[in-house]
Amino acid sequence: MKQYLRIVVLFVVAVVLLLVFTVFRKASAPESSIIAGEKKKIEASLDKNRTKDPIYAAGVQEKLRLLDYRIAVAYNKENKPDDAITVLQKLIAQEESKSAGARRSASYEKEANYYEALQAAYALKHDDAGAERANDRRRQAAARAEEAKKKERLEDGRSVGINGE
Repeated sequence: MKQYLRIVVLFVVAVVLLLVFTVFRKASAPESSIIAGEKKKIEASLDKNRTKDPIYAAGVQEKLRLLDYRIAVAYNKENKPDDAITVLQKLIAQEESKSAGARRSASYEKEANYYEALQAAYALKHDDAGAERANDRRRQAAARAEEAKKKERLEDGRSVGINGE
């Protein structure tokens, strides 16, 4: 009888722990709001004196763009495609506004990632035309990234083309 009692108690404890974890996950804040809090902390900790330093300013802006991207992905996970689309369109516009000659392959790769998340957001909205447009733009950005990467390798001297080109 004692063995059955131990098994029943163990089973009850396991069920209670499972319920506690489930309730805790649902009660915790959404991922997007947690990331938004991180972004606000970075914005608040911005050193006003160092913003004149282009390296510091570029690093902070890059962190903020990364957090915006993470927020958009979290919106997709939370089934909030309209919010994700707004954030992603802003990120894409910022990335495309960089002058074409100065863009490196990493910039095009980021743009392709933004379009991939945008495609997912349109798919959540059941907007097949928007998803297809985003997928086409993602493919174009990925192709431009590959071209830029080849060009960067040639400029850096890390690659020799066919016949020494």
